[in-house]
Amino acid sequence: MHKTINKLAAASLFSCALVLSASTAFADMIALDKATQGGGNKGANYRPVDEFGVEASFYITARTAIDHTQPFFADAAGSVGTIIIEDGKGDKGAGVQDAAGKGSKGISGASGDKDEELIFWYDQAVTLDSLSIMLRDIDFGSGASHKDDPVIFLSVAGTGAFGVTIQEAEISNAFTSTGNKRGTVDFGSFTSLAGDTAITAFKIRATNDHFSVGAASGGSAAVPEPGALSLLAMGGVAMFKRKFR
Repeated sequence: MHKTINKLAAASLFSCALVLSASTAFADMIALDKATQGGGNKGANYRPVDEFGVEASFYITARTAIDHTQPFFADAAGSVGTIIIEDGKGDKGAGVQDAAGKGSKGISGASGDKDEELIFWYDQAVTLDSLSIMLRDIDFGSGASHKDDPVIFLSVAGTGAFGVTIQEAEISNAFTSTGNKRGTVDFGSFTSLAGDTAITAFKIRATNDHFSVGAASGGSAAVPEPGALSLLAMGGVAMFKRKFR
């Protein structure tokens, strides 16, 4: 009987390891629109909900008036902003306003509020290839200083910093248009990092013109290292052996 229990325990742990190490389905997108979130200013810290009212696995903060001369510096000086869900014509998505809830409703890289960014903070590390965002009113134009010039900064788990910068050309290559200046950026298509890189947060900054974020994925939890899974399985089997010896 003990041998049977040990075999069952080992098989169960092995199955768990297979589930953990398998590729996860692409995470569901959380719509950042008036219909799902309700329109208006959401303050300096906002956790969205899905279509059923369930809280997302991330929350959002914002910065405004970021030093326009340092578009590729993640920690460039700036001010605390607030998150706005556009509720006017077009229902475009999430943008940035100042601390008083004033300013344009998109993420602005022009006019007096430039530059601006939304920051997405995940409850636990997620894999890069499970992340995506929908951009609205986006026009990459012909390159830097023409039309929209978005920049994405990634925070790799364990670093505590936004140490990876994704510039416009790489974002554009990862972008799939759905028409009408809308489309999705698949982070797994970035070439700067491997798709299984664990990410804890990212920023998207406007350094020219305006756009908004129409949706963002909740991400899939980063997978433990193979060595950790092996230790888990070995420890579980040893525990059952001791218990039924």
